[in-house]
Amino acid sequence: MPARFVNLDRQTPMFLPCDLRDWLPAGHVVHFILEAVEQIPTAHFHVNHHGTGSEQYPPTMMLAVAVKNMMSALGPRPITALRSILMVSRTSEAGSK
Repeated sequence: MPARFVNLDRQTPMFLPCDLRDWLPAGHVVHFILEAVEQIPTAHFHVNHHGTGSEQYPPTMMLAVAVKNMMSALGPRPITALRSILMVSRTSEAGSK
């Protein structure tokens, strides 16, 4: 029996509010976290395949929430340092293409 997940579609526009992503500025760390987590292979994560209980949240969503919470607990300085390192790596990757 396939695993049941709560439907999570960030591409579908919402009615109220219009779109939660519009509430955040373009360079916000949440955009980066969502983009990074989508690239992580999650097939090996433990999933309840028995179909018992409520629908599960997708592993990518739970991982994104966990990463954001850990980054918030560290405070703004590690987040700022991480973002500047990642922006440099992105810029160098873009230049090499």
